This record gives sequence, C-alpha cells and structure tokens, in this order.
Amino acid sequence: METLNFTVDAALLRELGERLVGKPYIALAELVKNSYDADASDVTIELVPEEDRIGVHDNGHGMNFGEFRDFWMRIGTPHKAEKRMSKYLKRPMTGSKGVGRLAVQLLADQLTMRTVARENGHQWLEASVDWTEAVEASELTRASATYKRKSSRPPFKRGTSIILRRLKHTWDAEAIEELARELWYLQPPFRSPSARPDEKSRFSIHFVSTQPEFEAIFEQQMRAILGIWNARLVGKNEKGNVTVSLEFAGEAPEVHEYAISEFSHNAGRFRREENLNDGDFEVRIFHLQYRQPRGIKVGEARQYLRNYGGVHVYDGGFRLPYYGDPTNDWLRILTDHAHRLSKSKLLPDELRVPEGMTFLPPLERVFAVVNVDTSREPGLAIMITRDRLAESRVAFDDLRTMVRYAMDLYAQEEARRKFERDRLAKPIEATSERFERVEQILAHYEGEIPQHVYADLRRQVQQATITAATHEQRALAAMGLLGPLATAGISALAYQHELSRQFGSVESITGRLSAVTTADPELRRSLSALAQDLSAWLQRARATNALFSYMADAENIETRRRFRARQVVDDVKQQTEFLSRGIVVDTASVDDQLLLPEASLVEWGAIFQNVFTNAFNAMLDSERRQVRVSSHARGTTREILVQDTGQGIDLEDADRLFEPFVRELELSPERRELGYGGTGLGLTIVRLLAGNIGCTAKFVKPREGFSTAFSLSWREAQ
Repeated sequence: METLNFTVDAALLRELGERLVGKPYIALAELVKNSYDADASDVTIELVPEEDRIGVHDNGHGMNFGEFRDFWMRIGTPHKAEKRMSKYLKRPMTGSKGVGRLAVQLLADQLTMRTVARENGHQWLEASVDWTEAVEASELTRASATYKRKSSRPPFKRGTSIILRRLKHTWDAEAIEELARELWYLQPPFRSPSARPDEKSRFSIHFVSTQPEFEAIFEQQMRAILGIWNARLVGKNEKGNVTVSLEFAGEAPEVHEYAISEFSHNAGRFRREENLNDGDFEVRIFHLQYRQPRGIKVGEARQYLRNYGGVHVYDGGFRLPYYGDPTNDWLRILTDHAHRLSKSKLLPDELRVPEGMTFLPPLERVFAVVNVDTSREPGLAIMITRDRLAESRVAFDDLRTMVRYAMDLYAQEEARRKFERDRLAKPIEATSERFERVEQILAHYEGEIPQHVYADLRRQVQQATITAATHEQRALAAMGLLGPLATAGISALAYQHELSRQFGSVESITGRLSAVTTADPELRRSLSALAQDLSAWLQRARATNALFSYMADAENIETRRRFRARQVVDDVKQQTEFLSRGIVVDTASVDDQLLLPEASLVEWGAIFQNVFTNAFNAMLDSERRQVRVSSHARGTTREILVQDTGQGIDLEDADRLFEPFVRELELSPERRELGYGGTGLGLTIVRLLAGNIGCTAKFVKPREGFSTAFSLSWREAQ
C-alpha cells in the first residue's frame, strides 16, 4: 500500500486572507496590532495615495533571522497563543492565529519588510513578497519570499518597517475613520513624554498622509473616547485657593471656589513651605450605557477605562505610575464607597444634598489627570521608588483635597439632578393652573402696565392656558389607559401560564367526544361538530399563547446578545401566523449573517410582532396581500425593511403615528368585534424599544409594488 501527502493549493493564501480579515481597514489594523505585540511604544501609519503606497513603521523588538524563518514564514503558527504575553513588556497578545500577515493581500500586491532585532546589534533583515506570484504558485509550500541578511548600518535602531505597494483599494475618509475605530483602544489616553517608568502602557499610534484631512479624521476618532464624558471638572490651584468649573455635557459650566488650606493639618493657616502652592486637574466622568457616539462600543469603552481610567498624577510632565491603578485608593473613594458614606466631609452644608455621596463615581467611570511639579513645591516629595509621592506631607493632603472636593461637588450635583428628575416624574401642580395664577397676578398689576402691553400679555397667557389644558387632558387620558394596559399585560402572562396547563385537558375532552359511539345520527353529528369546534379553538388558543412564548422564559428576558436577524424574523413570522389570515410573509431577502444590535429576545419579539400586526391590519381589504422583509447595508448602516401592500400612509404625517393612542386605520365595529385593530400603542412601543436598543424606527418611501415601508436601522461600529 502506498501513501500520498496532502498538498495545499496556493490560492488558499488569498482565501485565508480575505475570509479571516474581510475589510482593508481591518487588514491594516492587523499590522499595527503586530507592532503592539512586538512591544513597540510608537508606530506610524503612512498613507501616500499618489505613490500607491502604505507604510507601517514601529520601534518594537523586531525579528532575527530565526524568528523570521520559524514564525513569520510559517502560516498558522500558534506561538502567540502559546506565549500569551509579549516578549519584553509582557503585554497581553492581540493576535493568536498566525495568519495576520496574510491580511496584507487585501491591501496591496507587493510587500517589503525591513526588521532590526533588539539584540542583534548591526545585523538586520530585508524581505519582500509579491503576492500575485505567491498566489499563482501551484502549491502553498512553493510560495516564497525573497530576503537578504545585512551587516551594514541598519536604517533604524530597532523595530520593523513594512512598505506596501500597488494598493488594491482607494482609501477615503470613511475607511480612515474605521481604521481608527479598530485601533483606538490600544493607545492610552495619556501620552507620557517619559520612556520610563510607564513603558508597558506606552503605545502611540501616529497617522501621516499627504491628505491632511485624513490625519484630522484619524486623530479625532482615536481621541473620541475622551469626548463622550457625561460631566467634566477642570480645576486650578493658586496659593491654596482653587477655582473649579463643573460642566455637564451640552450645558454651560458652573464655577466654584474653595480654599484647600482649611482642610490641611494646619487648618486655617496657609504656610507656603508646607502647603500646596500650585497644581491643576481635569476629571472626566463617564456614563457608558446604550450606544455611544462615533461608533464606540460600550463594552470596549468600559474595558478601556478599566485599563486606563482612574486619577493619574503627573510630576512635571512625567506620569507617576502608582496613581491611576484602581487598587491604590489615594483619593479614598473606594474607602468611602465601602463605608457607604452619605455626607461629604469637605463640602459646606449649603452644598450638601441628602445621600449625595452615594453618587460619588467609582474609579472605573473616571479618567482624570492631576498636574503638580515637585521641583517647585517644597511641601511635596517623591518616594525613593520614584513612582509616588510621600503621603506624610501636608502638601499631599492638600493635593488630595484639591481633587476630592471637586468630585464630592459633582456627586452632590448629580444627586440633586436625580432627585429633580424623580420629582418631575411624580404628579405635580397642573401646568394650566400655573398659567391661571400668572393671569391672576397679571390682573393685579393691570393698572401699572401700559394698556396695549397688558392686553397682548393677557391674550398670550389665555392662549397658553387653553393649550396647556388640552395637552393635560390628553396626557391624563393616556396615563389612565396605560395603567389598565400594564395590569392587563401582567394578567395576560399569568393567564398564559394557566392556559398552557389547561390545553391538555381540552385536548383530552376533544378526544373523548370524537370517540363517543351512538346510534342517534343527529347526536353523532352534533358531537362531531362540537369536537371539531373545540379542536379549532384549541389550535387558535395555542397560536395566541405562542405570542407570549418569549416572555414565558426568564432567559429570554435577562439574556442580551446579538441575535441573527433572519432567525428572529422567522420566529416572529411563525408566532403571528394565525393573525396573518393567509397573508404571505416573505423573509428570503434577510441576510442570514446579519446580526441585530444587542438586546433581549423579548424586546425584538415586541418590535416585530407589533410591526407585523400593523401590516396585517393594513391589508384587510387589499386584493393583493403580501409582506416582504428584507435587509440592506449601506456603509456602516444596517437596515431591516418591512413592506406591505396595504392601504398606505402619508409620509409627511407618518411621525404622528408613533405618538400614543394615534391610529391611522379606521375599522368597522364588526371588524373590531372579530379582534382586528388595536389600542394605538404598538408603534409607540416599537419606537421606545428601538431607541433603547440604539435603532431608528420610521416609515420610509416603499419600493415599487408596495404601499407602506417600515424601516428599522442602526449603525455598526465596524
């Protein structure tokens, strides 16, 4: 018996590269991640479209010939997965499959690499690959790279430089933004000028191009994480007197002043040789929920702040690595959380809010930078380890107070805002009553106001009173219905559980009726008709019960993940089949691979059940009755489109349909008795749920052959 070894076609090179990477900007990001794994502190991406060239240059540890031969030239080597940590700085490795280098096939036909190993002195290596020749080779093992070992003066001290030529894609602003979106989390938010002692976390990504607008787009996206803060504190200390600005996103800042010397060991006396004379800080506080702007994923943002968040201290521009580590509670925030502190020890009574300190943000929601200069501060001293300040000094107490006072101030304001929101959510004095009081006050001062001014003011107040009263009546009517509807929903769930248990009994009764034997033909027909009626009712009751199937399972309520759109749509199609009354629902145009945004099955079930039901109701009197569900992709935007052949809607007035209790479809009493129509809350619920998930729900212009089109769209981060 003879044997043959397997051979691998060289075309697998292209197949692997394309399937494992997929997008040009991901392929380029893979090269930058290789630089990170090579312990680089700096990497430069150079894009020169006019010369058909991209370069990636880093100052990592480079490769010697053995590493080039055994790892770079061996496809699929698992050495990164086995090592887990980088060679020198012990960073967690970003790659593990050993196929990242194949990604460059998506970018260019030609690759040239120069690499200088950290420990190799003046020896370095130059290699090149022509991917078109490699792919045309008959077998993968015959694909080759040319290389040359050199002993001349290396082109740079250490690291790797990769030049890609004969580019395959045109790079535009969107691709540059997507590239930065793939890389931003690798670069710390601070950029310490010192190579030590923070070498492990130092990683700066520079983007240069002959297109200046590309550089601006890249930098803006790389720094986007610092722009999604909820609140910001900016403070400056001048001889013990601190001025701090507290700003909530989208609002004007409020300025506060305080004297930190009041809280030092020498309370009430400021001594320049002991106290903190200078210093400044900026604190950014994040609320990372729902979808974030600029395509930033919430999970990545939270992990980023866990890695790089906290309150960092710089001494003369050099970061002291002790500070910013969440385990080093130098501001005593963790301690106060553990003790459930409710009242600030620093703020005066007039600034305190009951239970205000419960809103003190944890360090994983904070990024802050504090600047001091020990060379100009007699009261501050650096420990012998050079990583922290001596905490026994009065000036250090001042430093802590300078920052903590501001953070306590934020906590009080956050608490006040929360209590105000809760208050507004409760029943309050009617708006129309307030307008009526204004009218009374206006009448009181009638004699002191010019007659024409008084008449105009009185007319406007009366009109406002009428408008407010109308809105109040509508709101109260809506609230009056929402309560019973919520109660009905809870009761329906309880009924659903009980009904499921009764189905078996009804089915048994139906079987017994069908099995009854009698000589009376009239009785036999009656029993048979009764059994058929019960069987039909049972079938419909089970179909109705299926609408609640998502909510019957606690996992469907609690588990949030990205479900496949086709699977969810098909499930809802099956659940609502008994409501369709023969209407064809075509879901073949939904991409099998499309993932919906992260949410629970209950949320998606509620959205699509309402949309489908509306479509069914709209086609009651249509000659051609069809629903088509399709998916579409445009750039980073994804869309699910539900179209029907019903009566159609006026797009100019379509937004009104999303308001509570607004219904466009007019139904006869007979149809209502048969169970058609609804309360007018379906689309309101759809838009509310869609917004919480990060989607946009609206009606759009339908395609040819359809009269109504409902669009659910969202933007993918990558």
